[in-house]
Amino acid sequence: MAEAERRKIRAVPKLDELSSKGLDGRLESLGVPPPSRAAIEQWLTEPTYAETRPELQALVERALAGDHDARAELLDAFDGPLPIGTGGRRGLVGPGTNRINSIVMRQTAQGLLDAMQREGVPMRVAMAFDTRRDSHAFARIVAQQLATGGATVLLIDEPRPTPQLSFTVRARGCGAGVVISASHNPPTDNGIKIYGPDGAQVLGARDRALMEAIRRAMSTPLPELDAAADERIEILPIAEADAAYHAFVRAQGVAPLERLRSSGLSVVFTPLHGVGHTAVVPTLAETGISLHLVERQCDPDGGRFSTVESANPESPPSMDMGKALADEVGAQLVIATDPDADRLGALARDRDGAMKVIDGNRLAVIMLDHVLRHGPHPANGWILTTLVTTPLIGIMGRDAGIEVIDDLLVGFKHHAGMQAERPDKTVIFGCEESHGFMRGDDVHDKDGAVAARLLVEAAALAHAEGQTPFDLLERVWRRHGYHRERTENLYAYGAAGREAIATLMAGLRAEPPTEIGGLSVVQTVDRLQPRHTGSPTRDLPSNVLVYELEGQQGGRRARCRLAVRPSGTEPKAKVYALAGSDGGLDDTGLRVAREQVDAIVDEVLADARARAEALMAARPSS
Repeated sequence: MAEAERRKIRAVPKLDELSSKGLDGRLESLGVPPPSRAAIEQWLTEPTYAETRPELQALVERALAGDHDARAELLDAFDGPLPIGTGGRRGLVGPGTNRINSIVMRQTAQGLLDAMQREGVPMRVAMAFDTRRDSHAFARIVAQQLATGGATVLLIDEPRPTPQLSFTVRARGCGAGVVISASHNPPTDNGIKIYGPDGAQVLGARDRALMEAIRRAMSTPLPELDAAADERIEILPIAEADAAYHAFVRAQGVAPLERLRSSGLSVVFTPLHGVGHTAVVPTLAETGISLHLVERQCDPDGGRFSTVESANPESPPSMDMGKALADEVGAQLVIATDPDADRLGALARDRDGAMKVIDGNRLAVIMLDHVLRHGPHPANGWILTTLVTTPLIGIMGRDAGIEVIDDLLVGFKHHAGMQAERPDKTVIFGCEESHGFMRGDDVHDKDGAVAARLLVEAAALAHAEGQTPFDLLERVWRRHGYHRERTENLYAYGAAGREAIATLMAGLRAEPPTEIGGLSVVQTVDRLQPRHTGSPTRDLPSNVLVYELEGQQGGRRARCRLAVRPSGTEPKAKVYALAGSDGGLDDTGLRVAREQVDAIVDEVLADARARAEALMAARPSS
């Protein structure tokens, strides 16, 4: 170590020295607001927070020594409570009220206990966790907190998929469910997903009541964990828990097994270091397809996700190892689940043998087409999707005479909200553009294993006829019109990032655009404004702006939908462009429609991104 670095380290003031000099005053000099200063001192002095204290002490010392990155980290770590977003609570692991740590986990569990007692649901909680570094430890801490508070905990004590937790909540008559996972977030993150007695992530009034209960838990001392309460933690036999869930997944298939077994399809599968192989492999076994596993990515890898930049199957590079194996063994399809196995991504060979990505919207179209062509369509069936998912889903469903709800907000808790409102209905298919898919009524969440079953079936039947999944798409486009959708992610980190995203949404509302990408804005829908559809779920407010655009391009009528919203789980704003043509297309018509629609989407999205970035850059400096 260089002498200059030694001098710098010796110059860092220690907290035992700072206490006599007035830590509050020193923190104030860093621009730490009073509520955060009080929280920092509390975390540095009270016994409850002893576990996170060494890391926090080091961070504070670095900030006081002039480390600007440490100051920014400290400000963000104590910038209010970690919120409940689309997928529960998730974020960076570390000390602080705005981080994931044992204290935040325990406070969340204590809040859940309070909310359950107030709602009067059974005091039974099903729990599962994924393969992240801290997930098992956090699961045990949460289970102990719940048991200390009098709840019976049913713990699946091996890493298992999030949708399996949803299934278990319903199957076991629980009043709530908890999953320790941060889905496909970076390995630095973790989180907690909270489910209600319907097996769905909390929504609406239940969501608000839970957050209020968590805030109460944060403002009162946590009860000490009671070792004797471990008697109320029941470890579910893993074979029994798996068997029931796997039977549900297999039942969502719609193709005859004899046709699948004779198809000759070869598939590569990767769980991206997560839990997907525990469900996908056994539920595909009966199909007889040739299944090859990316063995290196079946290793949980200590939660490092070391073979991928992002363990997100929405990102094509996450499937590079799968593609390499497919080329080696001659497979026609690559499928991947994210670490908690509720999303599915895929690559497939086209007619020329090239392996190409299929995005979430087009995967949904292939699966729905498969279900509509081969599956049963009960009279009480319906299709559920979101306002930022391809309009093709609604067009296809209505053409088949099936009821469609296609204006839901993002997040499968809204699909589940509709299921709770209409228990007389059966979900033929549900989806959202971000690679989430569902079928059936016993899992009230997206399900990567169900999606894998449907996609493999569709690909197998196509392969048996000498076709590819892209041929299936073209058949749908010829009938219903060519559609394309693209999403831009505008990342903005920390407190400054949240301010930038808030400025973006406020700016769009203050000065509504009249044209975007050369098309006129003919309708603007602000989902923060009251709606009156008669459905509590469909009428929920959310920070989403939707623009319907129309105009002329090349002498043809052009239309596009643009939507802008902050992400509920990651530090970014999302901008969506969705466009389509009329149906009834021949070869020439499909080629022309593809060119026009692709150009519309690209122009609208480029203009929207430029406007959004300008608004975000113009925010007041913090």
